[in-house]
Amino acid sequence: MRLVLDARTAAFAALIDYAGLFPPASEPMNDAVAAYRDARNAPAGWVAGRFLCNASDLTNLAATATRTFEAGEAPWEVGVIFDLPAGESASLAIDFHREMDPAMTVSSAEAKLGEPTSRAVDSLITTMTSVNADIVPFVEVDRFAGIAQQIDLVGDSLASRRRTGGVKLRCGGLTAELFPEPAEVAEFIASAINRHIAFKATAGLHQPIRHFDEELGVHRHGFVNLVVASALGESGTDTATLESVIAETDAEAFKFGPASVSWRGHDVPGAAMRRMRHSGFVAYGSCDFNEPVEALASLGFLGVGT
Repeated sequence: MRLVLDARTAAFAALIDYAGLFPPASEPMNDAVAAYRDARNAPAGWVAGRFLCNASDLTNLAATATRTFEAGEAPWEVGVIFDLPAGESASLAIDFHREMDPAMTVSSAEAKLGEPTSRAVDSLITTMTSVNADIVPFVEVDRFAGIAQQIDLVGDSLASRRRTGGVKLRCGGLTAELFPEPAEVAEFIASAINRHIAFKATAGLHQPIRHFDEELGVHRHGFVNLVVASALGESGTDTATLESVIAETDAEAFKFGPASVSWRGHDVPGAAMRRMRHSGFVAYGSCDFNEPVEALASLGFLGVGT
């Protein structure tokens, strides 16, 4: 995470991990690579985080990058999604990292937890961290299997090996039942904060503010809601208030300025926002970069970056 001075920049720096290869965009590799490069070179390029890629697509990514990389281009951080059995995914990630480093490095790995047991968590994290010494593992929790319990298991496993890592929550999908309720998201955030581990979100977070999707017949979560709720949670705000922040649909309830961010009078200083983004809500995955950035700009929430 880069050093930032403005509270607005602190809130959004490297927030969006680009997931153009994934539904609903499902872009071909060439198009996804070009779109991510354009995003990084845009005026709001400081909002762009990692390039997300399935382990099964890493060979294609390596070939595309080798063919299209430009002289002097800044290194890419790649987040690998374990879409194959853990050992096979790790092996592909190891090969990719060895071949592409330092132009492209595997900086994180994300994998679903098969079953909520300490043995399963330990095995998965061991496999994920075998990719390289600095990789940050994120374990996706199953919201139907006890969110807090799974986060405790991940926290225990990371603490036992003194390893930096975190958890991930799926906030939507292609059908209405895949969208968790605000109470579930609040529980996820509060549990991760209580265990002092980082967390990510993915799926469904296309707009800054929670809103109703007429086509799916469901409210979509807003990524600004999650950022502000996470920052308030880090400051000790109770879970009920976090749920209210996550359920907020009025953009005017949120204020973003150079010194602080607030929701309905609950303030977060810029320094606190920076700390939270470093070790709390580190990023969310989006298959589009321009849409959320343009929406932030239209709301007047963006700073100038660094």
